[in-house]
Amino acid sequence: MIENIMISVIVLLYGLVIGSFLNVCIYRIPIGKSVVGGRSYCPHCDTLIPWYLNIPVFSYLFLRGRCKNCRGPISPIYPAVELLNGVLYLIVWFTYGLSLESVFLVMLLSVLIVVSFIDWQKKVIPDKLVVFLLGLSVLHGVYQSVCFGAAWYTWVIGFFAASVPLFFLSLFFPDGLGGGDIKLMAAAGLFMGPPVLLALFLGSLYAGLTAVLLITVRKRSLKSEIPYGPFLSLGIFTVMIFGEQIFLSAVSV
Repeated sequence: MIENIMISVIVLLYGLVIGSFLNVCIYRIPIGKSVVGGRSYCPHCDTLIPWYLNIPVFSYLFLRGRCKNCRGPISPIYPAVELLNGVLYLIVWFTYGLSLESVFLVMLLSVLIVVSFIDWQKKVIPDKLVVFLLGLSVLHGVYQSVCFGAAWYTWVIGFFAASVPLFFLSLFFPDGLGGGDIKLMAAAGLFMGPPVLLALFLGSLYAGLTAVLLITVRKRSLKSEIPYGPFLSLGIFTVMIFGEQIFLSAVSV
């Protein structure tokens, strides 16, 4: 019991730290800056942030959401991303335990967080993130094949299963689907295999429900653009974590 609590705390802290790096990616990738060089700085006054004021979540609370130097507002997105990543790491640990599969999954989910926030803010999914996901998916497929004898062609099927339908849909609805969405689902399909179709269905369902909600409260119109990437990412997460339960529930109906 104590051991599990200690591991959970370590996993959460690790997720928070990685979440801090994800914030760097979310801010720098769209503007073409390197994510590995240079220290963090205030976007308002360009003051470098010392390490003791760059502690995930806690620094935001300590500074009350304000830069220590210029008192400019710190976006709540920063602690939100850190907390989200930490919680997702915990969910993976509770679901899969400490394993190489868990490592692949947390990497997948972390990239999806970056994809989701960039797409929500900028309406674009950077190609470099898709390329990273493709590389991760290939490594995951090799791992599954070598260690568990998984059939390699299932990943190939997954690659085309969701991306091809989205491609043809984009021909009829060019304003509703972007090339980044198609590439994202191709990379996710290579990681997941055929279950990516369920992820596509759930992602579309989430997007549709959100659109109805936004229209109902009159914050958006039918012509408003709603980024698809965050909802596809949520669909992927749902299947990766709860896919087996969803399948068993569907079979039992």
